Amino acid sequence: MAVRCSKFKRQFMLLIGIFLVLTVILQIVPSFYEAQNNIVTAMKFPQFESRLLSNKSFTVVKRLKDPVSLWKVHPSDDRILLQAKFNPKIDLSLSPKRILLEQGLAGWNVKGGKQTFNDHDCPVQHCELHGHPNGEVFDARIFKEIELYSRLLQGAQAEVPRHSDQVWIMFALESPEASPSYEGLNDVINWTATYRYDSTMVTPYDKFQVYDNFTQISNYKSDKNYAQGKTKLAAIFVSNCYASNARLEYVKELQQYMDLDFYGSCGNLRCDKGFGNNCFENLQKEYKFYLSFENANCRDYITEKFFLNALRHDVVPVVMGAHPDDYRRVAPPGSFIHVEEYPNAEALAGHLKRLNELDDEYNDYFRWKSTGQFVDTKLWCRICSLLWDTDLPHQLIHDLEQWWRGDNICIGKGRWDEISNSSKLHVRK
Repeated sequence: MAVRCSKFKRQFMLLIGIFLVLTVILQIVPSFYEAQNNIVTAMKFPQFESRLLSNKSFTVVKRLKDPVSLWKVHPSDDRILLQAKFNPKIDLSLSPKRILLEQGLAGWNVKGGKQTFNDHDCPVQHCELHGHPNGEVFDARIFKEIELYSRLLQGAQAEVPRHSDQVWIMFALESPEASPSYEGLNDVINWTATYRYDSTMVTPYDKFQVYDNFTQISNYKSDKNYAQGKTKLAAIFVSNCYASNARLEYVKELQQYMDLDFYGSCGNLRCDKGFGNNCFENLQKEYKFYLSFENANCRDYITEKFFLNALRHDVVPVVMGAHPDDYRRVAPPGSFIHVEEYPNAEALAGHLKRLNELDDEYNDYFRWKSTGQFVDTKLWCRICSLLWDTDLPHQLIHDLEQWWRGDNICIGKGRWDEISNSSKLHVRK
């Protein structure tokens, strides 16, 4: 009898132990998943789809709250790569999509027929580019921003009758400050292909894409000493002396507090960029900072002054032009200095001079070199693929002038931090 009691007691204790273990597990598991979800939510990578991201210490799944679509503006995704790899199923027995380029093929520096789509290795190549109407039917027409005004469009419609499914596309690389008025061009343009983030097809001057395994910029180091051999502080190249913003005034004020070499027709130094790119070779070898000052303070207006002149020539860009949020959205992480990070030119000059004496801190601005790469935005491929989309929505820009020059799109000589609600992303309604 005593043996049976002892055996029963051991079984009872075992059951209690199992019960306690299960209780602990049931408490830990929900907390674990809650912690995992918090980690996923906290990581804000602008990727195009759900995917695994390789972190240095663990692997997480990035889940976008708002799915990215081909046609809808997304708050953290320009849709460029999504559109570029879009490969709809098409019936090759159908006629190719025919695209008419105003100003002819030479005005766009492209080859006619299907050749451009073949050369760019597009996922869909069943499209043709044409430079002359020849009385034929076209699926799309592309106009540069300087070509868009009422009288031209009336002539364009007389030249090539516009059928109901023909897509008219506005292409723009210039700012609203350098574009003609679009008053009266209501319900004319279907798609926009501009540097603006809220365009149908975003067409930036360049695009930097971070790698999928990017974590945070502090985890990276520059691959070399980019300050070595550079004996001059800063330079700027300017040929347009009639900018709508205050860049010339700001440059002259900076020169009161720091050494700044001013090249171009607006400055006192000359460098002929037409011979072997010696200007940019010298910039890369001799200067630590380049003033990438645009000629207008307009949303998303970030040109080759930033991407080509500075980033691709291993100098740190000091920027003026677009809103600071716009630079943060498109720039390699930790790669630039915005003038509005400082209250005035004297404070900015002080920071640049301090960095001039501290190679380690200067090199921090080149950590981005290991975080991603520049990619081809494949505009022609995107146009062709989207024209073949079976779910192609019917779109019209009701008021092109308002979309292009709406409130706080450009702010003249002002600062963005002086404009109320200027950080709000301008999205076409």
